[in-house]
Amino acid sequence: MFKRKTLVVALGGVLAGGVLISPAWAADNTSTDAAGGASADATGPAVQGKPKAKSANKAVADTNLGTVTVTARRRKESIQEVPVAVTALSGDSIKNNELRVVNDITKYVPNFTAQSTEGRERPRWFLRGVGSNDPSDLSLSPIGVYFDDVYINSVFGQGFPLFDLDHIEVLRGPQGTLWGKNTIGGAVSLTSKKPTFDVDGYGKVGIGQYNSRLAEAAIGGPIGSNDVLAARLSVYHENGDSFYTNTVSGGRFGGFHDNAVRFQLLAVPTSNSDFLLNIHGRNYTGGGDPWHAQGAGANGANQFGFVGSSDPQTVSLNAPSSDHIASYGGSLTAHWHINSALTLTSITALEGLNRWYQDDEDYSPYDAARSHDTLASHQFSQEFRLESPQNDRLSWIAGAHFFTEELSEEGAGGGLPDAPGGPSSTYYHLTELTQHTQSAAVFGSVKYRFTDRFNLTGGLRYTIERKTINLTGLQNSGPVSFSDVNNWWDPSSITSPLAVSARQNQTNTWRAPTWDLTPEYAISNNVRAYIRYARGFRSGGYNGSAYTQSTVSTVTPEYLTDYEAGIKSEWFDKRLTVNASVFHYDYRDIQVFALAPNPLGGAPVSTLSNAGQGRADGFELELKAQPTNSLYLFANLGLLNTRYTEFANVPTAVGNSFARSPHTTIDVGGEYRVPLPVGSIAVGGDINYRSTEYFSATRQTIPQLWQSGYTVMNAHVSYVSSNQKYILTGYVTNLTNKVYKKLELLPSYGAYPVLYGDPRVFGLTFTARI
Repeated sequence: MFKRKTLVVALGGVLAGGVLISPAWAADNTSTDAAGGASADATGPAVQGKPKAKSANKAVADTNLGTVTVTARRRKESIQEVPVAVTALSGDSIKNNELRVVNDITKYVPNFTAQSTEGRERPRWFLRGVGSNDPSDLSLSPIGVYFDDVYINSVFGQGFPLFDLDHIEVLRGPQGTLWGKNTIGGAVSLTSKKPTFDVDGYGKVGIGQYNSRLAEAAIGGPIGSNDVLAARLSVYHENGDSFYTNTVSGGRFGGFHDNAVRFQLLAVPTSNSDFLLNIHGRNYTGGGDPWHAQGAGANGANQFGFVGSSDPQTVSLNAPSSDHIASYGGSLTAHWHINSALTLTSITALEGLNRWYQDDEDYSPYDAARSHDTLASHQFSQEFRLESPQNDRLSWIAGAHFFTEELSEEGAGGGLPDAPGGPSSTYYHLTELTQHTQSAAVFGSVKYRFTDRFNLTGGLRYTIERKTINLTGLQNSGPVSFSDVNNWWDPSSITSPLAVSARQNQTNTWRAPTWDLTPEYAISNNVRAYIRYARGFRSGGYNGSAYTQSTVSTVTPEYLTDYEAGIKSEWFDKRLTVNASVFHYDYRDIQVFALAPNPLGGAPVSTLSNAGQGRADGFELELKAQPTNSLYLFANLGLLNTRYTEFANVPTAVGNSFARSPHTTIDVGGEYRVPLPVGSIAVGGDINYRSTEYFSATRQTIPQLWQSGYTVMNAHVSYVSSNQKYILTGYVTNLTNKVYKKLELLPSYGAYPVLYGDPRVFGLTFTARI
């Protein structure tokens, strides 16, 4: 009793004011994760024998926080025993906290942001200051994204909706040994709920403001009675209107429709092998996020005299803005157990994506600029892993990874004839490109247990990557006239001459070793400490936005070395978990889209280049507590200090912070539930704070190009039936209707383009479990 009271008092000062968040009581088991939901066994099909049956539902949760299993080192391990800074969210907490798209997970992770500039299509990952501001479709995120162990290369394939997931892991710091290239900032791994030999499923429907409608469901179980085949089908649909009013059209800016499906077939023909086929697809249509025109001229006017609305939810756009993404893929994951000593894993995957996009580029009711883009990407990957028994004194993993991608894009921009009083000049440019990527890597990781308390893990990976680009830019050479303004982007609609304005036919091969070395020591049964020395790299590439020869560019890989120390601990009979890490980054050859010297002479141009060097220092603290059966609390704190130590093209940027990397991130919350004669009521939510965030790496004294610190609150109330099969939830996001900027850019046509965060939204959902 004394311990419980002491814990509540001790946490009160840290978590004061934290409203509540995740219904752990509504989960399939009692292992809680960083957001308070329960975590399943986290690795899909069992690697020995038949898959485990699901745990029975429990009406009352245990008083401790349970065990969370993650695969941060490609093996099943307790999150508290993995010497890596990792945050895990269970599938139940994702459903119960109404997390809809992958961007939503960032608030539960210290020093993590992912504000999308294009609605639900493209997360902009920035983890511990490491991210990418490259606007082109060739952009590679330095945060690797994996879905069911398959690396997703295209940034437009990463914005998928969250439904029927087992868990999500966010690994912080370079993960170059076991997770591969383009993980210098970390990795996000999503794992879907796998088929089992028990019938299992759920259905969920919801309604909300702005005509929001949600429907998702999953059903799985055995095929036949011999426990050899099992399947699971998961479907998702969500649609809604835009948050914004368009004064030009007189109605909403545009809505969205998001549909996804996933089918999995599990075969366990013997006790020493299993095979999982995963087929999935998504079809998304939406208007994205509309840009506001914040005029830089007198009285807020742009160069045409247009003054935008002061209401952040009102825009004035005449050109159509829409985005359509169709993604599809399949994978086959196989495990073979050799002589009960070794396990061989094979993951074969194909992924494809097509995108069709158009937008208003002058952010006004005039026709000064429009854009249009089509993109197609097809990737193939193959990974083999061979691993020894995990509990041996000497354990190891070795493997090889192969990857290819064929990408093609056609992007056009144009200024059309306008009404009297608008801009009079017209223009047209077009960029056509294809890019072929081939990558191969071999890797290995070894762990040696010197004593029961001291372990040492070391890993090494060697990657070779070859990229070939063929790019041609066309531009008008004189006045432009359009024979068909409805298809203005098509070169055949241009009746005036076009000239080649850019050309790049280039092949580059890059090679890089990456590694990690991690000693770990158990100070006591409940406290473990580790030191981590790791190096990662992000691949080189090309400027996919180039349409003039002066903006054609090639960047070499960037490298990051991480010096990190951490501690993981549990207290008060595992009712309190305290994890902390401190790190220093040495970041070299940073790829930045910013001003660079013009290779043709003259004024500098905005293009992709290796800007220089930088450093980042940070501290992270994660707390979880369950002082009583009815009360769950959590808090995450991230402190980050970043700066450029060298910026060859813009010397005045030396000393600037990295873009979109707030100094402080805080999220506090929890959950309190009240038992009723029939079922229970839970009240939950969280408070999320972000300090000042700069949108530009080179211009950080302009007030329009940063967002001061702000706080967003979310809350929900849920009723859960006695058997925990039925959940009715009312929720509100951005409870105080806080107005904040997600991004603001340098002036275009005399106005700063600005994107605002989502306003307050109310909703209601109902979930039924089988």
